[in-house]
Amino acid sequence: MESKKKVVIPDNIFKLIAEGDRWAFEELYKLTFKPMFAFCLSLTMNREDAEDLMQETYIKTRNGAHLFKGGNAMAWMMKIAKNIFLMEKRKAALQIVSLTEADDGKQAISLTFDDISNVENRILIEELFTNISEQDRNIIIMHALMGMKFREISEELGLPEGTVKTRYHRAAEQLRQCERKMREEII
Repeated sequence: MESKKKVVIPDNIFKLIAEGDRWAFEELYKLTFKPMFAFCLSLTMNREDAEDLMQETYIKTRNGAHLFKGGNAMAWMMKIAKNIFLMEKRKAALQIVSLTEADDGKQAISLTFDDISNVENRILIEELFTNISEQDRNIIIMHALMGMKFREISEELGLPEGTVKTRYHRAAEQLRQCERKMREEII
């Protein structure tokens, strides 16, 4: 039976990476890529997505090496990976308005915040947002667009965190139902 090796990361490696030492970054990768890939795979449950997440994690680790203040380096990197994963998940969780052409040539709505500058998309967003309260709109915007955590929104709005989460998920579902209804009307 093979014994598990603990990943030992030299104390000064992040300082060297922050100074631009390519060897130090390569060494960090060699030491951590297997457990990092396993962690990313456990989050994404998909090999390709895990590879993408891992790549983004190493880029952010290299660019933010100067921010490492000591402690468990592997845990710090895993936190970076988890934050990237959660931000991507938030972006995907609520998508609002982008018109695309379906294979049959008809207009289809896919919800995304990507192109709010487009007039048609802004009108559609406004129409969708008329179906939820102003406070629910604010919660969705703060969380999905601004990337605020539910705890931060709770403090900002003076509401319990559980209430913020409930209102967010309820409003997001209302928007999805409205989007489906609009899609049926277009198609």
